[in-house]
Amino acid sequence: ITDNIEPKLCYLQERLHLNQTQVAKIISKQPTILCMNVESKLEPNISWLQERLNLTDAQVSKIIWKLPQLLTYSTSDKMEPNLDWFQKVLKLSNSQTQKIVMRFPHILYYSVEDNMKPTLTWLKRRLLLKTNSELATVIEKFPSLLSLSIDTNLEP
Repeated sequence: ITDNIEPKLCYLQERLHLNQTQVAKIISKQPTILCMNVESKLEPNISWLQERLNLTDAQVSKIIWKLPQLLTYSTSDKMEPNLDWFQKVLKLSNSQTQKIVMRFPHILYYSVEDNMKPTLTWLKRRLLLKTNSELATVIEKFPSLLSLSIDTNLEP
């Protein structure tokens, strides 16, 4: 345990500037982190988030604290394509994208086809928005709208 788990705990504590209690909370939310390699998975994911979104150490720490699952996803297969699609469709600047992800990091792993695309389409139609920039303004103010089910939360 001290050879395998302890270095991961120390890495998370140092890299994310967290105390032991905070690291324990992250692990309790996403225990599979303990099975991941620091050099091939944890550090690349943290670095990608920081570089792609131009985040400070404090900001990347906050995102991981909110959603530790992000350490387990593939940057190239999931997070990067999601972010590229989201940014392109809504014509968001890097700064706007950063603010949205800081408030609602879930967009990094939501399904584009099953969730984001239908929800954005529904919102645009239902709110009588003419452009995607109008839609972007709504999402900037309320990014958690993307978490709502059309059938269960939005339509009724």
